[in-house]
Amino acid sequence: MDTSMTALTKSINSLGAAFEAFKETNDERIGALEKGDTSKAAELDSKLGKIEIDLGKLGKLKSDIEIEMRQQKERIEELESRRDQPGRTGPVDKLRSEYKQTFIDWMRAKGSDATLESKLRSLQAKAIEMKDVTIGTAAAGGYAVPEEIAREIERLERKLSPVRSLVKVVTVGSSDYKELVSIGGATSGWIGETGSRTATATPQLRERAPTHGELYAYPQASEWSLDDIFFNVEQWLAEEVAESFAINEGDAVIRGNGTSKPTGMLNTTPVTTADFASPLRNAAAYQYIASPSVPSPAVYQIYPDYLMDLVYTLNSSYRTGATWVMNSLTTGAIRKLKDSQGQYLWAPGLQAGQPDSLLGYPVATWEQLDDIGANAFPVAFGNFRRGYVLSDRVGLRITRDNITNPGFIRFYVRRREGGTVLNNDAIKWLRTTA
Repeated sequence: MDTSMTALTKSINSLGAAFEAFKETNDERIGALEKGDTSKAAELDSKLGKIEIDLGKLGKLKSDIEIEMRQQKERIEELESRRDQPGRTGPVDKLRSEYKQTFIDWMRAKGSDATLESKLRSLQAKAIEMKDVTIGTAAAGGYAVPEEIAREIERLERKLSPVRSLVKVVTVGSSDYKELVSIGGATSGWIGETGSRTATATPQLRERAPTHGELYAYPQASEWSLDDIFFNVEQWLAEEVAESFAINEGDAVIRGNGTSKPTGMLNTTPVTTADFASPLRNAAAYQYIASPSVPSPAVYQIYPDYLMDLVYTLNSSYRTGATWVMNSLTTGAIRKLKDSQGQYLWAPGLQAGQPDSLLGYPVATWEQLDDIGANAFPVAFGNFRRGYVLSDRVGLRITRDNITNPGFIRFYVRRREGGTVLNNDAIKWLRTTA
């Protein structure tokens, strides 16, 4: 992929042109519907669908280029930092390099190789002595995935899913991690210089504990592929694992039931109870705003007024840093909406680093969210970093299996992680109802 500023500028210009074509076509479609020309409207609707596909591709291209440029900058900064501290990082870098090469040799080995396995264990022991947590965090069974490959997996995860870019992610050493969230109750007062002071109330704290499980992927490659020196085994592993992780993690953070996995945002159905109502709503339940549709026949859709209601239902303290999330089908529907002045609510990101926006707030595409439908929750808006926490146990682990499927090597890659609703005031949901 070309990650130059020229390529980014070209993608932005193409995105702007595509959105202008989208608006023109959609305006024609609305005009045809108002005149009762359903045949023309259907023709324009088909054209609109093709433009929407182009918009999606161009938006993703722009986003991918920006991610690559940002990560290239981070890698350069890290290399410069290591260059400036050769005495402190040299031995660790040498250990990591040796571990990675041994790891790749171990992956390519046809059978169980006691020599390579012994060397991996020895290098992990040295890493623990040197306090290099990226290699030396031992877990039951398996070996640590080298830092470069683990970082590539996370990089690809972020490209495939917005989850880790949106929610709060913490690295923990055990599964008994807890967060304390203030739910108000603190008081203050005014007093003169010599007046007597009385104790004020202390804030109420709510304890939130993520539920944990093991997220795993089980990719396999043929022995012949691994024999091929041109087969990039580390890139293959990163891509296979990242795709599986992104899909399953994205779904768990939305719908996980808390049994050997995170507790998802919608595991406890959102309710209409407002913030600070008495009694307080369940700590795991967010608030929703209903978006009613035409009752007969029920045509489930989203109207501009309810999106605006959703914005202002969220407390202003959470609107700073707030983001919209929805899947691609919902994006296609909302992109067509206008306000009472005929202005489109949606605006594409036509500057470097600027995402698409809805009512002035950035939009992230999260494919695991509901489609628009009966009693569905297709849209959420809020500060996800304050509203949900994802906890990682340090490091990816891997086990090699050359027995189960003759002629193929299977790699069992896993990561212990958990998640739960953190602050249920920080995110609001839109529910489409009849």
